[in-house]
Amino acid sequence: MYRRVGVATTFSPRFLAVLAEAGLICRYLSAPFCLIHADAFNSEKEARFRAALVKLNLDLESEVRFEPGEPVESILKAQREEKIDLLIAGALETETVHRNFAGHVARELLRQAPCDLMLYTEPKEEPVAPASIYVAIPDFSALSRNAFHRAVNFAERRGSKSVTLLHVQTTFAEAKEKVAGSTTGSKSSEELIEHLLAERQTSAIELDYHLLRGNTGFTACEFIQSSGADLLVMPSPMDNKDRPLFAPALDWIVQVIPTNLWVIRHALLADSK
Repeated sequence: MYRRVGVATTFSPRFLAVLAEAGLICRYLSAPFCLIHADAFNSEKEARFRAALVKLNLDLESEVRFEPGEPVESILKAQREEKIDLLIAGALETETVHRNFAGHVARELLRQAPCDLMLYTEPKEEPVAPASIYVAIPDFSALSRNAFHRAVNFAERRGSKSVTLLHVQTTFAEAKEKVAGSTTGSKSSEELIEHLLAERQTSAIELDYHLLRGNTGFTACEFIQSSGADLLVMPSPMDNKDRPLFAPALDWIVQVIPTNLWVIRHALLADSK
């Protein structure tokens, strides 16, 4: 699925937990990973990183890349030069009772990183498989379909219990769809979702869907958070200038992250069924 993984590292309270989660993902992917630290080389820090790898029983040959400069710029420079196609990082800056506000680095990676992202709101030093996975799609494009299939593949391999497909639609878009359906006979969103789920009807994973209707994207955020999802999967296409985009119904994710997040920006046809 991925050829090379980068882990944005800093000595925060959740440093070991993020690294442990990254290590498990890389084992699952059979992919090497590179630790990225936005600072000049320091032998003491190098030793601390190596000690963390030992403690977590991770690959001691993993590269530790020191890249001085502003954190986001340093991470993106390393991503380009190391040809990293999945970046892993912690997600939070401020955590409240009702909202998980994305930290500065996470926000800028969501806005700028041209690769896929895995951002953790609740990393654990002893990671467990996400029991409940949600896939939020704003449309029925090839990338959205690919995100769904990759989520199901991931769930099957990790031993997850369920995958729920969410379609986010404003009331205006819903009304427009009804008019189009009555005049052209085109399929409704619900019919398209059922067709997509049918492509994986032989899966042992419990599959379900939910139509989210509302005039703001926070409808989806609140639903996902209240549902107790362990992982949210979301497509984010690239424009013709290789810049990441989010559909208006999903752009709230740049500010608020309701649970651990996997952003998919590039379709991998070989990973679909």
